[in-house]
Amino acid sequence: MVEQQSQVDFLFSGGTLLTMDKERRVITNGALAVKDGRIVWLGPAAEASGRFAAAQTLNLTGKVLVPGLVNAHGHWAMTLFRGLVDDCTLEAWLEKIWKVEAATISAENVVAGSELAMIEMIRSGTTCAADMYWHYGETTEAAKKAGFRMVNGPIFARIAGFEKHRNTTYNMALEYLDHYQNDPLIHLCLQLHATYTTNRSILEEAAQIVKDRSLMFITHASESRGEMENVRQQYDGMTPIEVLDAAGLLHDRTLLAHCVHLSDAEIERLAETGASVVHCPSSNLKLSSGVARVADMVKAGVTVAIGTDGTASNNDLDLLHEAQLAALLQKGVTGDPTVLPAEKVVEMLTIDGARAVGLDKVIGSLEVGKLADLTVFDFDSYNLTPCYDVYSHLVYATSTHDVSDVMINGRLVMQDRQMLTLDEADVKARVRAIAQKVRDL
Repeated sequence: MVEQQSQVDFLFSGGTLLTMDKERRVITNGALAVKDGRIVWLGPAAEASGRFAAAQTLNLTGKVLVPGLVNAHGHWAMTLFRGLVDDCTLEAWLEKIWKVEAATISAENVVAGSELAMIEMIRSGTTCAADMYWHYGETTEAAKKAGFRMVNGPIFARIAGFEKHRNTTYNMALEYLDHYQNDPLIHLCLQLHATYTTNRSILEEAAQIVKDRSLMFITHASESRGEMENVRQQYDGMTPIEVLDAAGLLHDRTLLAHCVHLSDAEIERLAETGASVVHCPSSNLKLSSGVARVADMVKAGVTVAIGTDGTASNNDLDLLHEAQLAALLQKGVTGDPTVLPAEKVVEMLTIDGARAVGLDKVIGSLEVGKLADLTVFDFDSYNLTPCYDVYSHLVYATSTHDVSDVMINGRLVMQDRQMLTLDEADVKARVRAIAQKVRDL
């Protein structure tokens, strides 16, 4: 009797599977089946032969399949201002950028910039990313349309010059959270720009919403020396970490962007509370903010993810470059070449990134039952030949042109390097038109 084949939507077969599961299994000549947006089987390709009837089969010969990369911090629509303000401190950069933003951002412009960001992220293997920006409702809709997994939520900030834009109110926040609470691609959080652009009243209000709804909480913290001084002046000598802790906003659903300037005690406190950190090395270096103590945080047990920040301060959304820079920086500043080995950095890109945004139960590794967020790297290229260690190549040798296919939630969004859900030519044309208006300011 011939055994009946199982019907699946996709079968990836013939390549190396980097699972990032608890055992960190690497399956050579492996296969993975997807049905209804989830991984339903993975194992040796020989076992998949004759077992599945797939609507579509992707040949992975010479390729490596990894969990989709997680960009844990960014400001998507800042693609509109890439290269506009360079070579200055964070405070000088913010002063210039905020003036341009206040004059030009609209829902239409933010959507165009965010669509360009999603194209750039998909092309570098990113399947899930956090965003913090104005017009977050419209950006959320754009992500849904593109089939991109997004971590987003209401943003509280009080920034001079933005008075004409709608600042988030308590009721606005609840309305957004109610609307998207069950969306399969939108993962909710509450966000503060930073302690220095809010106040104690806003902190208390945010903490209450986070507690009532068991939400992720995301904010910038301890990024620059200037910020540290501003916060001390505003909050009676307290540091950003101390301010957040006093407000009840340090816990296992907290994600702090940057954390360049932390004391030993603050690192210990983050570990105690379970708060996570997202490291953005290019932005921190470019703005001369400093180098975060990532090796020390990891040693203390703090979950550290990797982010690009926005393209106005990076100036790209290439998470692969951030990963390499993160590894190299820590070796350089500590004088220890063994810190942040390649396998750990790949964890930061995948399962640790998923954990940092509260999604490690559903993405971040190749496991049966998890959502099918997948990235395929073509290892048949000059820069990846020969291959002795897959982890090493992913961190130290890959580039965006090595990403061939990307799937999010069981849907291909890029195949054979062709975008499937976003019109790249149209998006670039719209952004160029916006850029001309920026030049005329």
